[in-house]
Amino acid sequence: MDWIQSVHSYLRVVDEGSFSAAARKLNTTNSAVSKRIHWLEERLGVQLLKRTTRSVTQTEAGALFYQRAKVQLDEWQSIVDETRSVNQSPAGLLKIGATLAIGSKFLVQYLNDFLQMYPDIRIQLLTTTPGQLPELSLDLFISREIEQLNSLSFKASALFEHKGAFYASPSYIAQYGEPTSADDLLNHNVLMWGERPQREVRLSQGQRLSLSGNFATTNPEALFYAAKSGMGILLTYDVMIKEDLKSGALKRIMPDITADEATVYAYYPKLDYQHTRTQLFLDYLKARLSEERVPL
Repeated sequence: MDWIQSVHSYLRVVDEGSFSAAARKLNTTNSAVSKRIHWLEERLGVQLLKRTTRSVTQTEAGALFYQRAKVQLDEWQSIVDETRSVNQSPAGLLKIGATLAIGSKFLVQYLNDFLQMYPDIRIQLLTTTPGQLPELSLDLFISREIEQLNSLSFKASALFEHKGAFYASPSYIAQYGEPTSADDLLNHNVLMWGERPQREVRLSQGQRLSLSGNFATTNPEALFYAAKSGMGILLTYDVMIKEDLKSGALKRIMPDITADEATVYAYYPKLDYQHTRTQLFLDYLKARLSEERVPL
């Protein structure tokens, strides 16, 4: 019996919730999957699954084995893909993480061209909510500085300088006027990223402003739609809204004022070898940002 095949079958049974569903995904029979799991349990000397006529659930030992085996199997597949890439085109799964706003409004703009360049690479994009730490199994994580990742286990490569600016739609400006100074913002409705309709921001000149508005959200799509529909003023970075600026759906206001300045980094694990897919994507992304003259 094949050890890796049996482990893969076990993971599939847990993911799918039944032997029959796992068998369909693996293009085999229920009995073949059952034999692999039974062989695995005999080799380990523990019961991994509790079987009834209606359900399959993990034992405590099974849950531990699932968590560890999934990581190890992913690493093994990565080794296989890396080895094949030496003499073939780069292949395999690249797991990229990002904060929700960066993942949905910035990073997605560059994925298709990269995948066209390397058709044998697949990308899994995972996003985190504000304050949530990324999974440690990621190949790459893109975010503002995270102190917890500034350790011996991770490398950090600066991508670009984030300088927030203020934007509004033509309809908002027509109805409420265009602010011309930071103090003017106190009399305008500012759309808030987060869970509260108030927020203190620090301007590049050092001034602090307590801004408020009637709409706050942690959904970037909702926030950007609200700005385009004229609900209020948006604080963001132009690389997030390139298409909206081109189309005229949003316009930068008070061009000399910036806020919330920070560096956006690419974090990736320190390894004893060069992870081909990670390096290819990082080189590609930096080249694109350089072409677009995004300041580093």
